[in-house]
Amino acid sequence: MKKIVLLVALAATTSLLAQDKPAESKLDEKSEKLIRQSVPVCPGMKVTRADTQVKLPARFTGSVIRIEAPRTACNAQYLLVFAPSGDYFVGLPWFLGDDVPGKTYNEKLKNFAWTNMQENFNPVIDPVRTRNGLLKVTMWEMTERGKVPLEGELDPDGKVLFVGHFHPATADLAAERLKSLDPFLATATTKGAAKPDVTIIEFSDFECPSCKHASGYVDAAMEKFPNQIRYVRFDLPLVSMHPWALSAAMYGRAIYRQKPDAFWDYKKQIYANQDKMNAFTLDDFARGFAQDHELDMKQYEADLESEVMRDDLLKGVGAAFSNDVRATPTYMVNGVYVDPGDDGKALEDYVSGLLKK
Repeated sequence: MKKIVLLVALAATTSLLAQDKPAESKLDEKSEKLIRQSVPVCPGMKVTRADTQVKLPARFTGSVIRIEAPRTACNAQYLLVFAPSGDYFVGLPWFLGDDVPGKTYNEKLKNFAWTNMQENFNPVIDPVRTRNGLLKVTMWEMTERGKVPLEGELDPDGKVLFVGHFHPATADLAAERLKSLDPFLATATTKGAAKPDVTIIEFSDFECPSCKHASGYVDAAMEKFPNQIRYVRFDLPLVSMHPWALSAAMYGRAIYRQKPDAFWDYKKQIYANQDKMNAFTLDDFARGFAQDHELDMKQYEADLESEVMRDDLLKGVGAAFSNDVRATPTYMVNGVYVDPGDDGKALEDYVSGLLKK
């Protein structure tokens, strides 16, 4: 799977463990439940905890969570943090500490991001505190292709940024994820049942080789349950890594707006020719595809120039990052992250289990 550079960099710069590896232990029942609803479902997954010596905000408590499974792609490390209210966070915070230069929150966040990720961010901080005493932050990543918003919550001392959000321990996390993504799901490319029992969301990038390999993973489940599944392809162009991914998504959206069925052929052809594509050949390819499918070319060009459509795509990327999407492709089934397995079989089995209940 193609790991997202932003999150990999955070993992590399986040010292969750002491130098001497602490002893691992089982989680209590409550913590295990919260972790399992937060991380991807993976067959044979084992969850353990360990103490961490990183300094958290006053009255916040945390543990390092290790995920181990037969499939290597499932192995991961997170931090589980409880706020004084009982709200919890699962993810990889940014630990700014005392060494990051800057007199203001904005300066410290900008300097941390540049030093550790070589990325330019423009932080926007809401002065109204959350019920946990934290400050909501939108980190606007400034890229050559536009601005991508990453949401988080910052402690008032400016030393820890929790990337994403805290959630009530009683919350339905799957429903919360879907609610936060709903504005982008409304404009995404979709097919399948109008009133589905199962909705599969695939976070994918047209330039990603792993996405090409996995591009047919949803097909088996849809063929088995054609009237019960809706498939949503959520564009997640990794704009800092892939030079033509955003353009490919824009072309796809322009095609989908006029002829939804033609989009799925476009998707197949992009992946079939992925190794031949570059920022120059893609435009000719997409334009020829649009003409061959008898699209209104004036409308096609107008859609490609749409700042609204570009902004929607980039904000969708930020929403996925803020909901802890860590790789492309990533699969979400009814709001639950599911590892697809090496050949998509684990995804098919999970969906079949839901529909046969």
